[in-house]
Formats: sequence, C-alpha cells, structure tokens
Amino acid sequence: MTSATSSYARRHWFEGFTGLSDQTTSDDPPLYQDTAKAAGVPDRPPIEVIAANRMGFGPRPGDLDRIRTIGFRAYVEEQLHPNEPDDALFLAKRQSARLRINYSAGDGYPALDEQRPLTALDKPLSELWRLGDFSIPMGQPERTRPLEEVRAETVLRAVYSKWQLREVLVDFWHDHFNVDARTNGRIYATWPIYNRLFRQHAFGNFRVLLEEVTKSIAMMYYLNLVSSRNTAPNKNFARELLELHTLGARNYFPNAADAPVFPSGQMSTGYTENDVNQIAAALTGWTIAAGQRVGSTTLPNTGQFVFVPQWNDPAARTVLNVPIPAATSSNPMIQGQRILDLLAANPSTAIFVCSKLCRRLIADNPPPSVIKQAIVTWRENLSAPDQLGRVIRTILLSPEFAETWGQKTKRPFDYTVSFLRAIDANLVDNGGSYTPYNLVTEAGQQLFAWPPPNGFPDVSAYWLNTNTFRASWRNVLVTMTNGYSSIQHNLRASLPSGVTTTRQIVDFFIARIMGRPVRPEVYTELIEYLRGSAPADAPPSGTTAEVTNRINLTVARLCVSPDFWWR
Repeated sequence: MTSATSSYARRHWFEGFTGLSDQTTSDDPPLYQDTAKAAGVPDRPPIEVIAANRMGFGPRPGDLDRIRTIGFRAYVEEQLHPNEPDDALFLAKRQSARLRINYSAGDGYPALDEQRPLTALDKPLSELWRLGDFSIPMGQPERTRPLEEVRAETVLRAVYSKWQLREVLVDFWHDHFNVDARTNGRIYATWPIYNRLFRQHAFGNFRVLLEEVTKSIAMMYYLNLVSSRNTAPNKNFARELLELHTLGARNYFPNAADAPVFPSGQMSTGYTENDVNQIAAALTGWTIAAGQRVGSTTLPNTGQFVFVPQWNDPAARTVLNVPIPAATSSNPMIQGQRILDLLAANPSTAIFVCSKLCRRLIADNPPPSVIKQAIVTWRENLSAPDQLGRVIRTILLSPEFAETWGQKTKRPFDYTVSFLRAIDANLVDNGGSYTPYNLVTEAGQQLFAWPPPNGFPDVSAYWLNTNTFRASWRNVLVTMTNGYSSIQHNLRASLPSGVTTTRQIVDFFIARIMGRPVRPEVYTELIEYLRGSAPADAPPSGTTAEVTNRINLTVARLCVSPDFWWR
C-alpha cells in the first residue's frame, strides 16, 4: 500500500468508526479491533501493575514507582487506612470544580444559568430533604443537582484521589446495594447521604453497614420499605435483602421441601418464600418520616428514619429456622434487628459476599482457595469494627491476588478513568468533572442508573461487545485529538529531556502507562506509526505539530489495544 493510499484508508476508517471528520486526524492510526478476540492469557505483570489496576483505576505518572519504593504490603496497609485530609490533588480539584446549572423561569422561581461549585456534597439531610419536596417550587435541576454533583465527585475521586482502593470499594458497595437514583425525587435529592454511607463503611463492619442501608432513604424508597404496613407488607426489600444483599439467590428454595434441614433452632443457610414473607412482616413500621399520618398524629417531615409501632406486625415468628420473639413496647424493633443479626452472621452470606469481593478484586472466576481464606477471615471477625478491611486485606495479600492476571477486563467506568489517569488528564474546572461521566454513559455504564437491584454486571462477558468498544475507542480518539475542551493533556511536555527517538518515546509511555511489555505486534505498530519516515532510533519525522499529533495518537493506540483492557 502506498503512503497516500495508507493515509486515505486511515482517514476514512476514522470517520466511519467515530462518526467524526477532522482534518487534524488525516494521519490517525486504525484502532485494534480484536480486543474481544485477543488470543491467550497475557503474561503476568509485576505486582505493582496488578495493584494499581485492581486496587485502583490504573496508574497515574509516578504511581508504579511509588508502589515499588514502599513495597506492596505497605501500599496495601496504606490504602486500607485512607486519611481524607491527605488527598491534596483531589481536594483541590473538588474545590475548584464547577458544574453548570440552568433552567427557565417557572411558577414561583426565576430563571437561572450559572457555573456553581459542588456545594451539595456535604449538605446535611435537612437541606437536601427539602429538594425532594415537590410542594416547594423550584427548577427540576435543583432537585437533581445533588445526584449530578455525586457523579462529578465520583469521577474526580477516581481520577485524582490518592485513596484508590476506597474508590474501588465504594463502587463495589454501590453495586452490591444497588439503587437506581433516578427513580424517586427523594432518592436523587438526598443521594450524597447514600454515597457517604459507603465511604464511611467501605472497610467497616458488614452488620453495621447492612442496617445503615436498610434504614437509608435511598433503599427505603427504591424497594418500597418506606410504605410497608402490617395490613399489606411489601416484600420487595425482604426478597432482595436475602437474594442480593446477604444469602444469595443460589440459596433460595421455591419449594420448601427442597430446603436444607437443620435441627430446631439452628440457623438455616438457605431460605424459602416463607422467610421472605416473615422478614417483610417483621420490617413493617420501619420507615422514613415524611409527614405521613399515623392515626390522629402526623410524623415530622424530616427524612429521618423512624419506627412506627402502629404499622408493625409484632407477632412471634420463625426466620431461617430460628425463633424470633414477639416485639415488645420496651424493644419494638427487636425482630428486624435480630433478623439482620442472623443474616450478617449466616455462613451463606460470608460465601456470597466474599465471592463477590474476590470477583471484583481478582478475577471473574476467582480461585476457590482465596474465597475460602476470605470466608474464614469474615467469620472470625463478625463483630470487628474493621471486619471488611480485614477480609479485603486477606484477599489482597493472598498468593492468588499476585498470581492471577488476564482473567478480568475493565468495565466502561474503569476503562475511561484508567485512560484519563494514564494520560495525566486535567479535567478543567468548568464541566471537566462531568464530561467523563457522559463518556462512560455512552459506553453503557451510566453511574447510579442501573434499573434492577442487582447492580452493574461484574464479569467481562457482559461488557465485551461492540457498543462498549466502539464508544470507548471513540472517546479515546476524540480526547487525544483535543475534541473535548474540558479534558486537557500534554503528553509531549511529559517526556524527559533525554527521550527523543521514536523507540525511546514508545518505551517511555509503555513503561509509564502499562508498567510491562506489550505484545510484539502492538510494539511494532506503535513504532511504525510514530516514526513517520525516520528510523526507529532517530527522532520522529515531521513538523512539531505533526510529531505532537502522532505522539498523542500513539498513546491512543496503546490505550485501545487489548493489553490496556486487562485488570
């Protein structure tokens, strides 16, 4: 193929693939289109690469060197004990971030169009709750603003925070206790509170976390516990509490005769429809104070969790083969709390949640040996305030964590954030924190918007599809051709003074971004594209602008190669 023909093919391939026509991309390289077909399992990289990609969202410049310097074990301990004030880069970016809010005038409120700081993130419940009150006139964007700010902050934390493991675990718990934030005004108006819950308890105690979620505004409204009454118990939350939050669907026995049999009073590791019904009844009266009428009185309209005895079914019952005494006036919530005790301590819960943690941190099909280690730690620390942190430490320090690679790929959020970290992106103050959210949404993972209660899939097979790849690759190309004004980068300026030849430049970015060799065919094509008409061991040919453009697109090519997708 002649040079002219090659340039034509590349240009028109780019236009067809991305839907864009940009004269600055006339020499853009074609992207790898075999990501889903990459043959074989890649070689295992050094532990610092595994840590940066599975304990976090991939390395920023200097991260791999730092992990090597302090050692993997020290890095694990550091990440398990996040110190919020010691996060200067993220805190500065959040402080300076602005998101536009605009709406037309309505009945009782004027029009607005402004770039506003992220002011809702730390607001107390009293201020957020009123945003979900539709009797108060205000523009709809004011009501959804707290959700939008959490989305922006989630991006900023993932891209810039020093405490990467916490960000991975907050993402995990949002999936485990999934709520579609779009479903109710009370939910999206108070979303920062639900998000704070997972930040507070990411490395804490599961039993404590379970009750906090149960009592939360978001879960109460999402699965209808807020309106459950003794006259008509709502089973939505009770069912998902068992199926998705604790024991797991594999331990459900629709036919009670098939359920495992245990001695009277010994907790069962499986559940039946009767357990769903009994838990639903026991949790009646658990609600949120939203001005409801209770007999001749009215609850306050505060958004606080309250227990309403008049709405509760206090009768004695049996749950998971364990007798639960009737509620009393001196201990009216004993049934619900006892049930949460049983679920948090149940061996099936340990198996289910530990398996999911290993799936997130190691592989789609994690080795049974590491799951067993995690379960032992879980069961030995049921009452420990840092139970979850201890379980996560067990997983991260296991041989299986260090020895497993190439059995998990990045989801759209992981991929987009890891790319932004790789290029040391500057998300500009006015809107830059929100652009990546839009890019992730295009690739199929709209934050806090997975409709069913089971959370985003955490296996590669779901995400290895044309739509995900096409959107992700397009976003990389547009970013590297300066198509998003809110995402800035300067790769050429990051080159050390002695790095001038094509081979040196390619080696530099592979080491910084990948931390390991890439496949030979990838390496060869990176060299061939960047060098232009010059030898590989000479500086790339072309004008300053041409070379800068090719450096950007060489990195783009690296970041869309199959090698970059592995976790």
